[in-house]
Amino acid sequence: MIMTDVTNSYHRFISEELRSSNAHFIKVYSLGNSKVVYKKKFGHAEVVISNKIRPVTQKEIDFVLKELASSLEVTPTIDNANHNLVQITWDLAS
Repeated sequence: MIMTDVTNSYHRFISEELRSSNAHFIKVYSLGNSKVVYKKKFGHAEVVISNKIRPVTQKEIDFVLKELASSLEVTPTIDNANHNLVQITWDLAS
């Protein structure tokens, strides 16, 4: 699996999101047909994995966590109620 940084393709979305939210860092990645949005807020991080075609797989969730949260010593909270959209959150160390 390869996660490609496509942040530059979403510069309008990112500018608007940075202006209207308390996020101070946003990256957008492509993971095949899935889109990964990684946001850092003060003391908090969030990853949203979405796929309009099919449900997000556990393999994709594990891969994204390994790539973006591998240095964490805490267990992230995973919300997978809607199988085409997965939200992962965790607190950042101060």
